[in-house]
Amino acid sequence: MHRQERLSNRRVESSHAHGHGHSHSTSFDFSTRDGIRALKVGVAGLGFTTALQAGLLLLSGSVALLGDTLHNGVDVLGTGVVWIAFLITRREKNDRFGYGFHRIEDLAGLVVVLLIAGSAALVLFESFRAFGDERELQRTWLVLLAGLVGFVGNEAVAQYKTRTGKRIGSTALVADGQHSRADGLTSLGVVAAALGIMAGEPRIDAAFGLLIGLLIAWAACQTGRDVVLRLLDYGDPEIRHQLEHAAEGVEGLDHVNDLRVRHAGRTVHVVAHVCMPSTYDLVRAHDVAEALRSAWLHVLPPGSVVDIHADPYDAAQRSPHVLEPAHPH
Repeated sequence: MHRQERLSNRRVESSHAHGHGHSHSTSFDFSTRDGIRALKVGVAGLGFTTALQAGLLLLSGSVALLGDTLHNGVDVLGTGVVWIAFLITRREKNDRFGYGFHRIEDLAGLVVVLLIAGSAALVLFESFRAFGDERELQRTWLVLLAGLVGFVGNEAVAQYKTRTGKRIGSTALVADGQHSRADGLTSLGVVAAALGIMAGEPRIDAAFGLLIGLLIAWAACQTGRDVVLRLLDYGDPEIRHQLEHAAEGVEGLDHVNDLRVRHAGRTVHVVAHVCMPSTYDLVRAHDVAEALRSAWLHVLPPGSVVDIHADPYDAAQRSPHVLEPAHPH
């Protein structure tokens, strides 16, 4: 009986390589293509906005506009880093990287966080220095124009990135879209600074530059928290709830004894120990495991991996039958 149980476990664990692999791989390729398209639009739109703002910055000398321009520039660079990560995830897994290259998206997010933090430090430094600077702001109307351009450009890109990210299940792309939206809000701060200067309060430019620097630092902290949680294999409670709910509809499954969830880029890796009646033969155990795997893949992002380990279950004792480990002599 023990030999049959070991064979059953081995058969069920290996079953995840069959069935839906091709369709999920194709869906992941489509999501990568759509994500890269959104990133291309982001680089083009934000690149144009940043270049235009940089030209207006040289003519005006506004500290608030400096912060907004730097933040937009970092957003362009960060979008480029995520773009490269999307390209790397296309590579096939191999013997050395058995789970593929999906984790590179999370590492790209860490690079983006460091870039955002660096720009925040520079803006804060320049803003503090500007409080003691007696120079007058030139061409205030250009600062107002640059702020309006920054808001419109960033908001348009943010909506496209966020919409695409939600559709393909990419939290990285959604976060990048929210970062662009934060850039748009800082551009509104530039507009407010320009209006204040026109009203006769020149120091308000430095004050809004300080505010923008703090907003950028806050964005770095929020984004950094999400990235670090991913790198620490934080399991999303919402995904766990969806998996547990999907398992309830699988016929022949007694219960899920252990469920572990971790993210890797746009994908999710699930490892589960499930309990089935000890009277099941190999074929029956395999069919139940495949039904559970299919149900879970329907609620997971494309490219996700599900490993299922079957534990024979004694209904009379209400406990899983676990083999004793072999002790070396």
